[in-house]
Amino acid sequence: MKLYFIETKNTDPRLRALYQKAFPEKERIPFYELDILPGSHFYGVYKDAHANEFVGLLDILDYKQICQVRYLATEESCRGQGIGSKILDWIKENRKNSVIVIDAESDSVPCDNLDQRISRKQFYYRNGFSASEDHYHWHGDTFDLLTANGTLKNGEYVQLWKELFVLLKERQSAQNCL
Repeated sequence: MKLYFIETKNTDPRLRALYQKAFPEKERIPFYELDILPGSHFYGVYKDAHANEFVGLLDILDYKQICQVRYLATEESCRGQGIGSKILDWIKENRKNSVIVIDAESDSVPCDNLDQRISRKQFYYRNGFSASEDHYHWHGDTFDLLTANGTLKNGEYVQLWKELFVLLKERQSAQNCL
């Protein structure tokens, strides 16, 4: 099955619905902010080139040879069909020169959804991702970093986000001056 990745500016209501359903509220940034950081790319994923058969969404951030997969989700009715694996293959093919990073909820801390966390990480391992020694804390949870196409130095991910927040503040200041 061929998938079509259509970059969008958050206009398809199916994307918003899946985003809100697939990710816990505490892990979501406001939907309209998905494309404000430099290097942001938000895609609808479809089974057809005309965007009729919606199957998922992908939000990635490219910055300094790092491609962070911020959000990836498939429609519930499409799960188990290999679509998530095809999305990961597409990322690896289209970001060959970047270290691809996925943050996954840690399975080494007490939680209510341990089986789900283990299953999710096993999915990424089956699809060519490796565990990194790096992790971070956000909104009261711990996230482990998984990588493909290379590795990250310890602390490199946190440094990336510090730089991005500086760029975001500069951009917002410039817009306020207009």
